[in-house]
Amino acid sequence: MILSGKEARDKLMEGVNLVADTVMGTLGPKAKTVVIKQNNKPVVINDGVTIAKAVFSDDPFVQMGVELVQEVASQTQNDSGDGTTTSIILAREFCKIGLNRISNDTDPIRLKLELDNMVKEVIEYLNDISIPVNGRKSLENVATIAANNDSELGSLIADIVDEIGRDGIISVEDGQNTETTYKVIEGMELDRGYLTHAMVNKPDEGVCEFDNVLILMTNDTITNFQDLMPALELANNNNKPLLIIAKDIEGNALPNLLVNIMQQTIRVCAIRAPDWGDDQLEILKDLVALIGGKVFDINVGDDFSKVTLEDLGLTTKVKIDRNSTLIINDEANEESVKERIESLLIQMDNQENDWFKEKLHTRIGKLTGGVAVVKVGAATETELRERKERLDDALNATKAAVQEGVIVGGGLALHKWGGNVSPFSSALDKPINLIARNAGHDIDADMLTNTYGYNAHTDCYEDLLEAGVIDPVKVTKSAVLTAASIAGLVLTTDVLVGEKEEREWD
Repeated sequence: MILSGKEARDKLMEGVNLVADTVMGTLGPKAKTVVIKQNNKPVVINDGVTIAKAVFSDDPFVQMGVELVQEVASQTQNDSGDGTTTSIILAREFCKIGLNRISNDTDPIRLKLELDNMVKEVIEYLNDISIPVNGRKSLENVATIAANNDSELGSLIADIVDEIGRDGIISVEDGQNTETTYKVIEGMELDRGYLTHAMVNKPDEGVCEFDNVLILMTNDTITNFQDLMPALELANNNNKPLLIIAKDIEGNALPNLLVNIMQQTIRVCAIRAPDWGDDQLEILKDLVALIGGKVFDINVGDDFSKVTLEDLGLTTKVKIDRNSTLIINDEANEESVKERIESLLIQMDNQENDWFKEKLHTRIGKLTGGVAVVKVGAATETELRERKERLDDALNATKAAVQEGVIVGGGLALHKWGGNVSPFSSALDKPINLIARNAGHDIDADMLTNTYGYNAHTDCYEDLLEAGVIDPVKVTKSAVLTAASIAGLVLTTDVLVGEKEEREWD
C-alpha cells in the first residue's frame, strides 16, 4: 500500500489531529481529564504523554501520523519530563500552517528552513528572558503549576528540596493510606540505565526494580558468562537479586544473562558503570562508601570470578530505567559515607581546574543529598495513578527549573516572542489561547504585556510573575524543539509505504 503527495500528507495530518484533539483539553490549570484503559482497567489521567501513547488508528497511514506525534511527546518527556501536551499542540500547528503553504505550491524544503530559523530565534529569546530560581517560593510555584495547581503537592516538593538540597534525588512509591508523606534516606543516582529492555520487570513503568539487592562492581569488561557464575550463585543461594555494574558486558555474557532472565532462573539486571577511566573507578568507590563491598579493579588484577559474599555491595532497593539507576540504602554506614565525603572535599580544595572541581562537587552532592522517598496516598488505585503522574510532572518541572531557570508562564512567553516575520509565528499563540479556552475564556490580546497576562487559575488578568505563574524554560524550549523537529519531517514527506496492521491488545 503506497500513498504519495497531498494524499499522503493528509493522512499524516489526520493522525496528528487525532492525538492533538485527544490531549488538548488537558492543558492549563482548568484542564480536563481523559479516561484510558490500561491492563483492562480504566485510568483517569491528564498527563499528555500517557494519553498520547494510548491513541491508536486502524488506518495504517493515519497511524503513522499518530506515532510521529507520540514521538514528540516521548522526546519532550525524556528531555525535560514535562510539557508534553504543549509540544503536541505546537507540532499540530506547525504542521497545519506548513501543509497549507505547501498546498499553495510553497517549496517544503524552504518551509522547513524557515521553521528551523524561527525556532532558533525563539530558543535564544527564551534563554534571554530566563530567570534563575532563587528561594523556596519559586520552587513551590513551579511544582504547584506542574501538578495541575495542586498546592499540597507543590508545597511537599518544596519541603523536600529544602531538606535534601537541589542535588538530592526524589523517588516516588505507592503509599498505604490516603496521606502523602516522605522520608529521607541514604542513596545515589547513576546516569546509566539497563543494558536492554529485556531486563525490565515492571513493564507498565518501564523499570527494573529490586529490593534487598547484592551488587557486583567492576571497571572491567565482562565477556565470559562463566566468570559471572560465582556472583549469580551467591545471589541465588542468599535469595537476593543481583545488580551488575561493569565497564561493559560483551561476548557470551549478555546473551546468557538474558536467557536466564527470560527463563526466570535468576533475578538480575546489568548497567554500564558511569563515566570512564579513573573517574569511572572513583565513582564506583563512592558507591562502595554507600553500600559496602569492593570494586574489582582491572588495573590491579582483581578477578571478579573469585568473588565472595563480602565483596558484593548490599542495598535496600534499586530502581533502573533506560536512562538512570537509583540506589537506595536506608542501612548505609554513615561513618563510611562521611569519610568519603571528607576525602572528596580535600581533593576539591586542592584542585585548580574548574571543570574537575565541578565534577567533584557533583559527586559530593550525590553522596550528601540523600534520597527522599515519597509515599503517595490516595483513596483508590485510579486516584493513586493519577496523583503519581501529577507528582512526577511536578518533580521533573522543579528539576528543570533548577537547571535552567524559569520564564513567565500561561503561554505568555511564546506569545510575546517578537522575532522575524515567519509563517509559523502564529503557532506560538496556540498554547495561551488553548489554556484560556479550557478555562472558558477568550484571550484579549490588548491586555497582554511581557509579564501581564491571563491567569486561568484565578480567571483574571494580572502580573503573572508576581502571581507565581511561571514555567521552567527548559520545558518550553524542549516543547518547541521537538514539535518543530517532527513537523519538519511531516512537511518534507511525499510518500507513505505501509501495510494494514492488527492491533496487539494488552
